[in-house]
Amino acid sequence: MIIWINGTFGVGKTTAARGLQKRIKGSHLFDPELTGQLLRRQLPQENRIDDFQDEPLWRRLNLLLLEQLDQTATVVIVPMTLTNPDYFEEIVGILRTKGHQVRHVTLMASPETVRRRLRSRFERGQSWGGKQVETRLRELKHPFFLNHVDTDGMSKHQIVDVIGLLCDIRLLPPRRPRQD
Repeated sequence: MIIWINGTFGVGKTTAARGLQKRIKGSHLFDPELTGQLLRRQLPQENRIDDFQDEPLWRRLNLLLLEQLDQTATVVIVPMTLTNPDYFEEIVGILRTKGHQVRHVTLMASPETVRRRLRSRFERGQSWGGKQVETRLRELKHPFFLNHVDTDGMSKHQIVDVIGLLCDIRLLPPRRPRQD
């Protein structure tokens, strides 16, 4: 099974993915941004595109990698902002057509909450992700990206619990911090 966690930059996708990974035995975290970074470093500078998702090779490589990783004994967790319906179809749609079980969840929050979260990780409103908050939140309202989880006011554990419920996957109990 593949669990795709969508949402705008700063909404908490990676945090939720790490939380899920801790609570799904044998799960694997797959980060498509690393594929984008690889392409940025390897392709000639004059061929670089501002958003690596616009590079067809990025979509194709991630599709191939996810096909390879999706084994019956493993849950693959993918935290990635993907707001273009055509690109979604090129990856998630094709995976589903080929028989892969892909669960898709979109984390949502108010623009104020997202900006606060971006600031908490030392990103200002002028960061690449910060500049796109309003646009990406609007794009995520497209029917392709439904299955929304409104994360405003939710704890990290609650978000992980809701994703587990929506994906119909049994989670291990959350780890309790050590009491020394």
